[in-house]
Amino acid sequence: MRNVKKSALFLCLFALVNVIAQTEQVEFEIMDKEIPVEELTYEYLLAHKVFLREKPSVRSKKVTLLDIGTKMVLWEKSLYAKEIDGISSHWYRVTTENETGWVWGGMIAQKSFGSIADNQVKFVYGYESSGKNASGIKEVKYQLRAFKNGQQLDKMVLDSLSAIPIHIENHGSLGLFNVEDVITVDLADADSGYQVGKSYIFWNNGRFKKVANLIDYADTSYLKTESFVFPSDMQGVKSTILLKTTITKNIKTLDDALGQNNVEFITTPYVWNGSKLIKKEGAPAISKDAVVTADF
Repeated sequence: MRNVKKSALFLCLFALVNVIAQTEQVEFEIMDKEIPVEELTYEYLLAHKVFLREKPSVRSKKVTLLDIGTKMVLWEKSLYAKEIDGISSHWYRVTTENETGWVWGGMIAQKSFGSIADNQVKFVYGYESSGKNASGIKEVKYQLRAFKNGQQLDKMVLDSLSAIPIHIENHGSLGLFNVEDVITVDLADADSGYQVGKSYIFWNNGRFKKVANLIDYADTSYLKTESFVFPSDMQGVKSTILLKTTITKNIKTLDDALGQNNVEFITTPYVWNGSKLIKKEGAPAISKDAVVTADF
């Protein structure tokens, strides 16, 4: 029921912010020069082949070319922000292993983490762009990239038309024999900011594969939630994933939502064949609208 109960005040404030802010803001904390080396916070380059510059300007002299995932410390930010492709950020004076210069903040990862299957593979995540699509609707795109030893392996772009991607996490293989890493991205409602589901991305053999968006649905009388159960959760077959769907109908009061008579539980087994989920032969038919958006 988390996306049924919404704060009117929160909605008003969120809408006001969206009206004022036409661009997406990217900001990072800068380090104090007195901080001991062992306490420094490091950031990583999101884009591949980015020029490090002498001054905070695209017209400034190039110092060197940085590879994706370059490790850096941020010491100073420019007085003014710069907007590129609907993303607004300051320039940051950074130090890498060998050089010092300025990098625009939109080229710095907002989240970085590693593969659990291969500690040489790293993932970086952040904004891709923000703007209006052909229908005049604001569309924010996010990017997830994989790299190894400074070389990009793959890139996936996620859009926000269904829900805003927020927190991202790597769970490892979760017991699947033909998947190296299962990455989930929490999805938030664009109006309220409340979490409404998850996007599932599999990493295997140097490639990302978007598996499904499991998005909750609720109105004044109907609630549907979905989740995957992986082999590691149930000591199950290493190729089988269960889709658990809970449907609550005729909701008029909180007691209705909690009452078992109004609740229908559907469990459907799928097999991951290395490229997509396939419903197991002989499995019961899946309920209508059980998966809102899925790349099965």
